Amino acid sequence: MPDFLKSRTFKVLLACLGALILMFGSFSLGVNVGERKARHMDGWAENYGRMFPPRIGFPGDMPFAPPPMPDSHGVFGKVISVSGQDVVVQGQDGVEQNVLVTSSTDIRLGRDQAKVTDIKPDEGASVFGTPNDKGQIEARLIRLMSQP
Repeated sequence: MPDFLKSRTFKVLLACLGALILMFGSFSLGVNVGERKARHMDGWAENYGRMFPPRIGFPGDMPFAPPPMPDSHGVFGKVISVSGQDVVVQGQDGVEQNVLVTSSTDIRLGRDQAKVTDIKPDEGASVFGTPNDKGQIEARLIRLMSQP
């Protein structure tokens, strides 16, 4: 038996087994990420009308056009509105994202700690978080950019 453990065949079998485990792990990770994004997009589409009521008559609105799809894990852009724990941020692509601020959300203004009340409309913000089933981004970190 000790001769087999030192043989080239055993080393090749061990390398193949390691490669299979690595391939399975990366495949599983990809499936999990895809399922999470799909759940977010499904919730985002179902709750779009509740989060962003139609603005008929505004320039640039196209009737019957489907809403553009947002990034699911964060947004960088301008704060549109703040209402309690809900913040709406318009991303650089023009898509408005509904951001949910929780008790565990870290809000920063530069290097300083900030509060939800420090978030103001027309201010720049970077939001990082996780999607929830309602199509919102549950913020883990919000970094505010003060306007000069």
